[in-house]
Amino acid sequence: MKQSRSSLLIAALTVLLLASALALSAPTSSSQTEEPILILPTVPPTPTVPPAPPAPADVTAPQSGATLATASFEGSDALNGWRIVDLEEAPAERRALWVVVDGVLRQDRTVPPLRDPSIHETAALIGDASWSDYTISAGFYDQDNANVGLIARYQDGSYYRYRIIRNGYEDRPKHQIERVSDGTVTLLASLDAPGYEPRRWNTIMFSVNGDRLQAFFNGQMTIETRDARLTSGAAGLYTRAIGGMVFDTVTITQP
Repeated sequence: MKQSRSSLLIAALTVLLLASALALSAPTSSSQTEEPILILPTVPPTPTVPPAPPAPADVTAPQSGATLATASFEGSDALNGWRIVDLEEAPAERRALWVVVDGVLRQDRTVPPLRDPSIHETAALIGDASWSDYTISAGFYDQDNANVGLIARYQDGSYYRYRIIRNGYEDRPKHQIERVSDGTVTLLASLDAPGYEPRRWNTIMFSVNGDRLQAFFNGQMTIETRDARLTSGAAGLYTRAIGGMVFDTVTITQP
């Protein structure tokens, strides 16, 4: 009798061991897939700045007199006669980069390979020391900058400048005529009025005739002043090497 009970107990234990072995060797259900230890958040794509639309035909203010130069930035030779300068000291790897693309001239941050934005001032110049009395006008479109201007009578690092600051920035006054001489900036006159709106075409014009300096924005005179310190030099387009400032339809005429 005792032997029969022992046999039954051994048989039961054998069945339990076989059942356990089968359970351990069974494949894991697809619904029980392992979760990753670290779940990274989804990073949204970097926003892109839309390109500037084509400049309207009447983007520049009307001028009279003999034409010294014009530029619509079409074709591979669009920058012939122009030179790019850094108006403030910058290392070689952070020099300002200006490019012609889609029929406009764009300030495009700094040179490769870094291509970083920089707040230092830069200009695209045309003309020479023989240019004396003239008016320069241009259309501009700010994609993502904050400063725009025109330069007159640039020679050996000295020049006059009409500068406008974008709306939305606290810097005031928004409109300024300055003289830059040997690195020293002198405010000659200003207007505490609204600046310009970004992402739309605007016009800017700067006239130098003798000691008379006149500035215009969207066809309206903003500032008039007099200064006889600088008498001649090249004309140009001004901004900062932040990138995103577009120029088109540049015209320089004599009175």
